[in-house]
Amino acid sequence: MTRARTTILAATLLAAPAMANPVNGLYIDTPLCDNHGPLTAIEELGNAPIFPLNEWIDSADTFTQQPACPMSDNPAIPNALVVMTNMTPTFWTDLFYVADPETTLSNEDGLAESAVAPGLRTQAFRIDFVGANRPLVFESLTPDGVFEPGETWHFIIQDYFNALGAPPSAFTSLDFAGASAGPGIPGVVPSTGSIVQMVVPSPATASLLGLGVVCAARRRRA
Repeated sequence: MTRARTTILAATLLAAPAMANPVNGLYIDTPLCDNHGPLTAIEELGNAPIFPLNEWIDSADTFTQQPACPMSDNPAIPNALVVMTNMTPTFWTDLFYVADPETTLSNEDGLAESAVAPGLRTQAFRIDFVGANRPLVFESLTPDGVFEPGETWHFIIQDYFNALGAPPSAFTSLDFAGASAGPGIPGVVPSTGSIVQMVVPSPATASLLGLGVVCAARRRRA
């Protein structure tokens, strides 16, 4: 098993501000695996010094032949198995894996877009054990889909590939999707994806999301 090489010092952790760094963006379903409806992004977890202690996770990775969404799996390509531990005091729900632009996968539930980089959508899936796509294969505490404090999860990124050759457990950049592109922070392993909390939007936000989907569809037809 390889650990994301994130040059993190204990002093950096102690110096991290005790505040959240919220994110803003959206999630839209695609026809590949499971449907979750339109969602909005509110928080991101990660394992680089830019993340405060209340958004901190520890992570490592290996590979497996076990699929997450069998109907879209390529058996010839190994699947990434990410092991992450909740180092915060928070009980997290509705967590999604969102690929960076340099990362591709085949157990896609939909696409995610950061408000910082509108129009630059990347693949995403809900980290759960229900439906056709079941990437969550192990919970060390209560098997309920809640990422509890101190709990370790194992989840699959199916047919994982990263153009930079970086590991699947490198959640090292703040923000997600198109706002998480490029080589990243000097001295830190380039980010390959993000762990993002997605929630059902308010009615006003849902209307804006619907408008964005219509506009995107019109651009594709043009």
